[in-house]
Amino acid sequence: MLSLAFSKSLYGLVQLALNIELHSHIILIPVVSVYFAWIKKDTLPAASPPRKALAIAPGLAAAALLICSWTTGNFEAAEDALALTTLAYVLLIITAALFLNGPNTLKKQLFSLWFLIFLVPMPLVIQDWVNTFFQYTSAEVSHQMVKSANIPIFRPHPLTFELSTIEIYVAPSCSGIRSSLVLLITSIVAGELFLQSKWKRWLLVFFIIPLAIARNGFRIFTISYLCVNVGPHMIGHWIHHKGGPFFFGLSLIPFFALLYWLWKKEKKQPVAAVKD
Repeated sequence: MLSLAFSKSLYGLVQLALNIELHSHIILIPVVSVYFAWIKKDTLPAASPPRKALAIAPGLAAAALLICSWTTGNFEAAEDALALTTLAYVLLIITAALFLNGPNTLKKQLFSLWFLIFLVPMPLVIQDWVNTFFQYTSAEVSHQMVKSANIPIFRPHPLTFELSTIEIYVAPSCSGIRSSLVLLITSIVAGELFLQSKWKRWLLVFFIIPLAIARNGFRIFTISYLCVNVGPHMIGHWIHHKGGPFFFGLSLIPFFALLYWLWKKEKKQPVAAVKD
């Protein structure tokens, strides 16, 4: 019934996911959420009375978001409109769960519920902020890499490199926001699957930030190095325009190395020690 009431917004959400790469992960979020709910079904505790009062807060928040969406009218982009209605939809799912299930059951299924937040498309203002953050930090890292390689470089602007053969501008498209978001979601899922310790899960998640910056910086450095040592025509090479998956694959090496190290370290500890 809830999905039927939000059918128009959910259809728009699917269209957004199918047509804009940044939001393509949205299609898989319900599948992952249902999977985690299913694998924990056999470990659910005995049913306990629900604390229905807890459902009031998310229910009121969802109502406020819907009112805001209806009264605001036209939005700058589809992401902004769908962010409000989708967040309201997720909050209403949480409201229903709180209303129908006791705290013991909810504790076991907590991950499946809050993971649905990734259904919400990233509003433009957040996209701009994340792009700017990775744009400037990646430019700084790549600048240090170029200097370490003894390549002559002049930096008249934080985002502009003047090399001996070409001038390179670190554009917003160099931020790697999509691959960083995919890595973030991957780290959350991997932590839930393989790690018991909460601090190890958080460590894996926060590791994504320096990893994404280093990956982007290395990609810019690689393009700069090739433009200087091979020729300025390398700016049009596939490694620039289509090299995202390649560098994403490289970033998975340190990611899985850290995940494996955390997992092995946890396996060596007594069970009681990892339930922090």
